[in-house]
Formats: sequence, structure tokens, C-alpha cells
Amino acid sequence: MKNKILILVLSLIIASCSNDKKANEETSNDSKAEVPERSIKEEFPLLKECKSDIGEVKSNLDHSIGSKTEFTELLKLLKDKDCDVIEITWISLSPPERNYDSMPLKVLYNRADGTLKNIFTKTNVIEEYNNINEKCLMEFLKKGNKDFYALADFCKDMKYDFNNREMYQTAVGEKPEQSELDGSVKIVKNFIKENAKDASSIEFLEWSKVSSLGQNWIVRCKHKGTNSFGAMVTENSWYYIQDNKVIKTKVIE
Repeated sequence: MKNKILILVLSLIIASCSNDKKANEETSNDSKAEVPERSIKEEFPLLKECKSDIGEVKSNLDHSIGSKTEFTELLKLLKDKDCDVIEITWISLSPPERNYDSMPLKVLYNRADGTLKNIFTKTNVIEEYNNINEKCLMEFLKKGNKDFYALADFCKDMKYDFNNREMYQTAVGEKPEQSELDGSVKIVKNFIKENAKDASSIEFLEWSKVSSLGQNWIVRCKHKGTNSFGAMVTENSWYYIQDNKVIKTKVIE
């Protein structure tokens, strides 16, 4: 009788251990099945891309003109809250009086990380603007601004990067020489002084690196000097150069 009771107790213990092991295995398998799926969704969220090709857009060389531009299209697409990434492509046409090639361009805005890129697709030059949240971008566009650099007036934490590290050189003429001491470009210095109200008052403050953009060599220069009223003013501009001559300037407002 004692032997039968002992065998029964042992059987119950073995059955209990077997059930616990099976339950643990099922729980472990369920966890393994759920965790990877949840991790993938968290680490790689699906972003909806909204793309628009607006075709040929007229330009006055400084910016796009007309009723439909990259700015009006960006404002329209921003109203679609489902668009996580916005991509706008177009062909910029030069004015009839300027015999320049048309230029393919692209704007790429990522709502998730607040990055806006203005891309010159032919030369692969990228103007990148970081810390651009949706609110300040909307305010910028509603004001009718025509230059992304003016985002600094609306997005106070904006950071700007002119990325030409992978560009293709197509500029006309030899690359202008740039001083290794202060970064100055003699062609531009002479141009500024020749067009100044008081050449002796000119003081050069900043220079960017000389870069190739389409058919032009470009460089940014910040300088100050007296105007027609004798007041000291500061100007920050891009200078476009071909064949060692400044052919155009663009003030950064």
C-alpha cells in the first residue's frame, strides 16, 4: 500500500514539472514572437512619402517666379498631415535674356527630423537646413519668402550646411584663387570696392569656400562699409563668377 502511494505521489510531481516546463516554453515562444515585431516597428517606423513633380518653372536667377513654385507646392503638401517626407522636383528655367542651361532641382523635407534639403541634382550640391519644425516652416512659406536662407528669421535654432563634397564640377573658367590667410577672393574684393560708395570704409568680415554651382563659381562674402547716407551697414551676399569676372550677386536677407 505504501509503495502504491509513493508511486502516485511521484507521478503527480513529474506531471506537474512537465506542465510547468511546457507552460514556460509556450510563454518563452510567445515572447520571442512578439518582441522582434514590436522592436522593428519602433526602430523602423514606416514614413509616408509625398512626391510632386511641378515641371518647368520660370526663374529670374535669384528665385522661382510664377503662381506655382517649389514654395507654393511645399505649402500645399504640408497641409496633408499624413505626409512624413515631402519631395518636390522641378526644372528651373533661366530668363530669356540669359543664355543659361535649365537646372533640375529638388526640395526634400523630412517632418520627422526637421531637415530640409535644397538639392541641385545635376551637380549634386546640397543646401541643408536643420532644426526646421513644421510651424516655423509654415510661417516662412505663408509670408511668401523666396529664399530658404531666410528660414533663419523664423526657425531660431536653424543650422545651415552647404554640402558640395560630392558635386560634379561644371563651372565656366578656372577656379578663382582664394587666400590661404583669410579666405578672401581678389576678384570679389575688387568688385565690392569698385561698386562701394566709399571704398576706403570697406571691411571684409567672412568668406565661404569657393564652390562650383552649375556654370558658376560662387563664394559668399560678408563685409561692412558706409552707404550713401554715411551710415555703416553690413551686407552678406553670394557672388557668382565666370571667367574670372563677377557676373551676378545675390544678397542674403
